[in-house]
Amino acid sequence: MLNKISEIHYGGKSALGGKKIFLFLGFIWVTLILISYFIVTSRLIEYPISNYAERISELSLFCVIIFISLQIGNFFLNKFNLKPATSLKIALASGLGLACFSIITFLAGISGILYKSTFYIIILILFLFSIGNIKYLQDIRLFRFNHGEIFFIFIFLIFLSVAFIGAMAPPTLYDSLVYHLSVPSQYVKHHKIFSISTNLFANFPQNIEMLYTMALVLYDDILANLIHFYFLPLILLLLYGFLKDKLNSKAVITALLIFITTPAVILLACGTYIDLGLTFYLLLSFVALTEWMKTSSNKWLILSGLFCGFSLGIKYTAAVSFAIFTILILYNCIIKKQNVIRDTAIFLISVFIVFLPWGLKNYFFTGNPVFPFFIFTEPPLYVHQYMSHVSCHGTSGFISLINLPWDLTMTGVNFGGPFDVIGPLYLVFLPVLIFIKHTNKTVKICFIYLLLYFLLWSFTARVIRFLAPVFPVAAIVFSACIFQFLNMERKSIRNIVKFVFVIIIICNFLLLLHIQNSFLPGLYFFGNMTRERYLSAFVGPNNFYPAVKFMNKTFTSDSKTLFVGESRNYFTKLNTVVSGPFDYDILVKMANKSATVKDLLTKLKKENFTNILWNYSEYERLKTGFKPSDFTYRSAEILKEFKRKHLKTLYKDKNNSVYEIIQ
Repeated sequence: MLNKISEIHYGGKSALGGKKIFLFLGFIWVTLILISYFIVTSRLIEYPISNYAERISELSLFCVIIFISLQIGNFFLNKFNLKPATSLKIALASGLGLACFSIITFLAGISGILYKSTFYIIILILFLFSIGNIKYLQDIRLFRFNHGEIFFIFIFLIFLSVAFIGAMAPPTLYDSLVYHLSVPSQYVKHHKIFSISTNLFANFPQNIEMLYTMALVLYDDILANLIHFYFLPLILLLLYGFLKDKLNSKAVITALLIFITTPAVILLACGTYIDLGLTFYLLLSFVALTEWMKTSSNKWLILSGLFCGFSLGIKYTAAVSFAIFTILILYNCIIKKQNVIRDTAIFLISVFIVFLPWGLKNYFFTGNPVFPFFIFTEPPLYVHQYMSHVSCHGTSGFISLINLPWDLTMTGVNFGGPFDVIGPLYLVFLPVLIFIKHTNKTVKICFIYLLLYFLLWSFTARVIRFLAPVFPVAAIVFSACIFQFLNMERKSIRNIVKFVFVIIIICNFLLLLHIQNSFLPGLYFFGNMTRERYLSAFVGPNNFYPAVKFMNKTFTSDSKTLFVGESRNYFTKLNTVVSGPFDYDILVKMANKSATVKDLLTKLKKENFTNILWNYSEYERLKTGFKPSDFTYRSAEILKEFKRKHLKTLYKDKNNSVYEIIQ
């Protein structure tokens, strides 16, 4: 009997050992096959395996930033003793946390410590702090959705996926390459914030650009893209948290759908613009302001002021919302017979404290705290050029105000660019706004905000991107009015409205795909193109990247290149000097002030320029309507002779020439 048990025992042990060996060999076999497969296929179809390794790194850092910002914000909300509902708390906490990252980067920049090691130490300390204070996540509960809500979440995810894929591609948008990323990249190269006198936009407020600066120091520009994309789901969360106890669930879902299916919103989320960041922080300020109007708690008023001040530190156009919020505070104080001076002062001081760093930075660099908007003096010509360019978008005149809703819908590309498309929904449902009188107080306040903002916008620069801050508010107003209309109509009318709504969403989605097809981010995201091939194909207008690629591979660290006709220098790794699209071209100024060819050469050598990149196609585009001056007849002749004697062509394509300056 004992022998049988022993045989069974040792036989079982032997079988178990054999099974482990078999599993181990099987694992080795599968691993070898997969590695060999990817190596072979990558050679045959140019499949870049490293592409996904980089995406994992970017997404990992992105998740760490999300987690830390949420924890920092939760910490401050608990110190404020504010305990809003989960969706509202996540949005508020994330907003506070990201604002802290922006401020930290600004302080590091003015201290001259924009180094990778600095930020990894900061991230590590904050991550450990976040882990140590994980208790602040205890109040956050998981969302529970019914089957109907899950269907709509699927629609949200489709639109979010389009934006996400766009954000995962390298930046090609003009404004990003001129200043949203270009200026931060210059800071990173010099490890500090410094005066860039040749780029008008370098003296705009840069709270969101500080987040991009952090991303560039930590990793790359796609991490910066992801940070801007993140504002889109945050706005959805904030809208949901703000509306869920003010409107019925169907109206809330409709408001979210109106916002997320607006093509301009998704297209803005694809790259490193700053408008969704501005939209998020102004909405945070507005939500906090409405909470103050409801509760009279100064904590909400202070929070509203802080978010509004941070918004002014993102973009000067936030001044429109700042003015409207101040009016709402005065109105609320008068109606409720509260202390007008005290409450207004609390708000204004909160705003001023947060905006102050950018005012001081501009004052020290330009002598004007709100550069380029001069208050008491005549602005220079290049500022006039910028103002004229912005004001020429869209239609003009008082009469055009009547046609503005039609023009915005039908010819949206004339109001800022090919991405500024809002779709037909707002125009189709414009008549339902007459039902605003049947809505609740919150919706009426939203309507006042929307109307005042639209009127002020219509009398200034009619750029659709500048309307972005009220897109969420417009979604609230239109959703509430649509449901008030449906409550008064028959079932057949309700079915027609549903059908129209579905058709509009489908049209917006198809239009969105059509526009995104112009820069095909999926080619990079799914590994069909390397970064260099993608940028060589899709940077526009008048692609300068191939010339910069040549410079990065050829020039040494002691080179200094002057860009002519080209205002984008983001991708350059070496020392370059570039003038903005509205600034005086440096070579034009030098040539116009030179008496001879030798004089021009002396001026260039005095500034230690060794090379010139000249984008001839872009030069022709910018000299009409952008640049404040051009070569005179005399300087053009001097330049012609200078090219013959002192410029040696190193590289040439259909747009660009790269020269070496020789004696």
